[in-house]
Amino acid sequence: MAKVKIYFDPIGNVMNIWWGNKKDAYVSEEVESSKRNDVIIKDKRGVPISIEIIGILPNELNISEKTKALIDNNKSPFILSSG
Repeated sequence: MAKVKIYFDPIGNVMNIWWGNKKDAYVSEEVESSKRNDVIIKDKRGVPISIEIIGILPNELNISEKTKALIDNNKSPFILSSG
């Protein structure tokens, strides 16, 4: 049984799910859907070994959207803090 590895990037709002070896990645193809812009990663034989889900978080939780709003509203340099 293959191991499944999941990588989540909250800043990029992306989740990668790998069920194949990353070293075997050869080509990536966008999913043909008007509602999604995900990417399928395939090996040299054309067998899917991973999917990249783009825009997994809703806008309310999307850190990149919140950061962009901060930058757009504040033209001078600032420091992000958690407090």
